[in-house]
Amino acid sequence: MSLESGRKILSEKRAGMGESPARKRLEKLFDQGTFLELDGLAAKEVVTGFGSVDGAPAYAFAQDSTVNGGAIGRAQAEKIAKVYDLAIKTGAPVVGVYDSHGAYLKEGADMMAALGDLVMKASRLSGVVPQISLIAGVCGGSAALMASMADLVVKSDKGELFLTAHEEAEKAAGVVHVEAENEEDAIASVRSLINLLPINNLSIAPVADAAEATGSEGLESVVDAGSMVELLDGFGDNVTAGLARVAGNAAVVADIHGQLDADSSVKLARMVRMADAFSLPVVTLVDCEGFDTVREAAKVAHTYAEATTPKVTVITGAAVGAAYMALAGKAAGADVVFAWPQAVVSAMKPEAAVEVLWNDKLAQMKDPLKERAQLVQEYKDTEATPFDAAEAGYIENVIEPAETRANVVAALDMLAGKRVATLPRKHSNMPL
Repeated sequence: MSLESGRKILSEKRAGMGESPARKRLEKLFDQGTFLELDGLAAKEVVTGFGSVDGAPAYAFAQDSTVNGGAIGRAQAEKIAKVYDLAIKTGAPVVGVYDSHGAYLKEGADMMAALGDLVMKASRLSGVVPQISLIAGVCGGSAALMASMADLVVKSDKGELFLTAHEEAEKAAGVVHVEAENEEDAIASVRSLINLLPINNLSIAPVADAAEATGSEGLESVVDAGSMVELLDGFGDNVTAGLARVAGNAAVVADIHGQLDADSSVKLARMVRMADAFSLPVVTLVDCEGFDTVREAAKVAHTYAEATTPKVTVITGAAVGAAYMALAGKAAGADVVFAWPQAVVSAMKPEAAVEVLWNDKLAQMKDPLKERAQLVQEYKDTEATPFDAAEAGYIENVIEPAETRANVVAALDMLAGKRVATLPRKHSNMPL
């Protein structure tokens, strides 16, 4: 074949490739001019390739619903598998853009085996490189399973994620981490998340110029202004959590404000496990009187105790019983603990403690309703103050709320070189 003949065939093969919405999505995801397509002439129902995101290398695949509905079969799965194989070899993140109306059902077992191989590869990479799913269109059945195995799931306004149930069921289950207003916002969110994560578990996350905090309360008073990407908003409402920067360094941050129910406990545990997998420090603000069930308490306690990444806790309100031990106890949950002056540190809820410790005073009450409340406040002021815990060495310092960020930044700087020797084991048996 002559050069001219080859060029003609190449031109014909490339005709229309630039119009692919999947290819356009990947071009928007990567830095301008860095996207290089892989297997461009094979299995056109999916586009694969690599490029840079804010200078960091990454791999990606995107389903193309305009080609046979973006159906996935053995050929398409094998094309995606090459992306995972390269990610395993080079240690770079993987982004999957999902937009497919189904699978090639006629392939039967061949198709299911190929998809099973993708599940295996995604599982092998879990905790090794960040995996992010972007739900740009329909993502159902086995594709939903694959997408939901990622570390983070971003969904655009036109995205649909479901296994067999209605999409709202998946939203309620806390599968989607970021709900974007539109596709452009979804792609921007993915880029932001990649920028807040290391490219793999042996690297450090990109460092940015430090910015002052602009808020006066909660996480906004700790994190760099405009840096936080809130995750799982609307799921586990007693926990606000996300990825953010603290003095330019990436961290997982969580604000606990209330009793931890099942959803809030799952949300918190997932955030801490992700942080630990990629050695991101964890900053936790605690105002919690306990857990709904012992199962949730065990799950959160196990997660914090197992995590070897730097952990800084600020007790902003209550830290009572199991909540203190799991989240704010230096023996298991935290490396460095601060507390605000009004914090309550107690082995049990003050109301219950009064019943147990001061039952003699309760028996002498003339106005039980009024005097009981006074006794509870007296217990908080005399027996459950953060000053007692600080004097016993369980809290580093009692600080003013306005001093929180400065103390957290100093603690994170000190803990940056933290190393923990662990016992040899296959993995822990987390109480799920």
